[in-house]
Amino acid sequence: MERARKIASFFLFPTVVYLVHLVVKGLGLYEVIPNVDIPFHYLGGLSIAYTCAQLLAYLESEKGTPVLHRVLFLLLLLSITATVAVFWEFAEFLSDQFLATNLQPSIANTMQDQFLGILGGATWALIYFKRDLKRAARSVL
Repeated sequence: MERARKIASFFLFPTVVYLVHLVVKGLGLYEVIPNVDIPFHYLGGLSIAYTCAQLLAYLESEKGTPVLHRVLFLLLLLSITATVAVFWEFAEFLSDQFLATNLQPSIANTMQDQFLGILGGATWALIYFKRDLKRAARSVL
């Protein structure tokens, strides 16, 4: 039970980002401030990368997976984040097609959303990499 609670805690950040997005949408702020989705796509990518990093580090610490080389770890982190961003946009496309929503007003908007999600993921990868370097330097001393 403790293990499940620990893993569930990794999903708190993306859950909060999504819930705040729903509140902003519910208040109609997307109509008032058209570019309000920009920070949400960025924060979404950041939160997904954070969650993936936490999960991968947890699996490594629990001996569930082998310890990955830093570069491979970061590539996996970015790949997962980019994949989630692409599938999020697929979901928006399907919603537009089958539920008559207007989540993707243009191809440029879709590309911007994907870019911002990946940029958020790259930001967390850089933060994680710097923290990992500091940790490694401390363990050498």
